[in-house]
Amino acid sequence: MSERTEIERVIRQAYAARKSNNLEECLKVFADNPIFRMAGTPVTSPVTTASRNGEIDLRAAIGKLIASFEWIDHTIVSIVIDGSRAAVHGRVKMESIATGDVVETDVADFIEVRDGRITSFVEFCDTALVARLMGR
Repeated sequence: MSERTEIERVIRQAYAARKSNNLEECLKVFADNPIFRMAGTPVTSPVTTASRNGEIDLRAAIGKLIASFEWIDHTIVSIVIDGSRAAVHGRVKMESIATGDVVETDVADFIEVRDGRITSFVEFCDTALVARLMGR
């Protein structure tokens, strides 16, 4: 299997795990001590996170996302792979657990995969929408 094919497989596995809303399945795709970040500032969005080489509790961060938003659907609009890195334009339909609102929004994810596991995952999303959906 080519490196490109393996990276795409891992990325699709990660999104399928998130769509299942199953924390344990989500964690399986990550390497030890990954970088995981929901980009933005905590001043404007309660979902933003920052990590540097495992300083974040990945279980707590992903658990918070699952507890806050149920993914109903996810579509990869486009994916660009360059070496071990990928840029993914995705569209997600999700329900806010706090408000019950169902929305569809676009996200941009920048992912690095090494040895079949995600070592870095940075997501850019509509942080104002996220804040509203979390009741803030």
